[in-house]
Amino acid sequence: IIDEQKIPAINHIAVNSAHFNPPHKTLFNIGATYCQAVSASMKHLVTTQKLQGSKFALIFQEDDYGTDVKCGYDLALKELGLKSVIEVPYKRGAKDFSAEVLSVQRAGATFVLTGGIITETAAMLKEIAKNQMQAVRLAVYPSHLNAVLALAGPAADGMYIADFVPPVTDTQTQGIGKITALTYKYFSANEVKAMHRYSLTAYVGAQLLESALNACAKNLTRACVVEKLEQTKNFTSDGIMAPLTFGPKIRQSGTRPILLKANASAGKFERASEFLSSK
Repeated sequence: IIDEQKIPAINHIAVNSAHFNPPHKTLFNIGATYCQAVSASMKHLVTTQKLQGSKFALIFQEDDYGTDVKCGYDLALKELGLKSVIEVPYKRGAKDFSAEVLSVQRAGATFVLTGGIITETAAMLKEIAKNQMQAVRLAVYPSHLNAVLALAGPAADGMYIADFVPPVTDTQTQGIGKITALTYKYFSANEVKAMHRYSLTAYVGAQLLESALNACAKNLTRACVVEKLEQTKNFTSDGIMAPLTFGPKIRQSGTRPILLKANASAGKFERASEFLSSK
């Protein structure tokens, strides 16, 4: 429908290469794909923490999401000149990960990319803790939610997250401070507490669309809005995401990842890096 009716649209939730390669004229994507986020974050983590001697393992979902996660894992190891000891797939909807975790443990894994979403990631973390595995754990940004911390409990402590926005509690970041203040002004304290990473990406997407609408105030048509979005150069969100730039055949931006770390006792995520190179 978006393509057929030429509706200007901004995708801020699940960015996949199929959304921009080839480009869709009216669809603008903000943020890194799972592949991009995992690859850059994993390379940074391995390099800065000197983890090249680790035994790397992946647990991934057998679908498009899992394929994109595996893409980042494979790319990171290839560029680092390292090898994987095991890659274990699981079916979507799985609840019990005892067999998958046991497989990576038997392979001697000391670095595990937990390619789950919410309940899957929490279940994997609990199994890893139950088995007393001493492993670095990295998850993908769908797991950057308080629900994962609540479900996993202490087992989530120290888990790294590959994302492209900071923690929503990082109100010292100017853009996050602004959206938090606005939420307090117009909503309840409980709704402020319920904010999460997708609140941030939606806010940036809304700001981007608003800028294009304002630029078309005297000629508010779909074609004009698409044109103004396409002309976006270094659109900033006060630190919520990397600057956004689009072009005639560029329909994805804001891909620079950021590495986060779970603090289970405090019930929140914290920065573990600044914005990384998207290369």
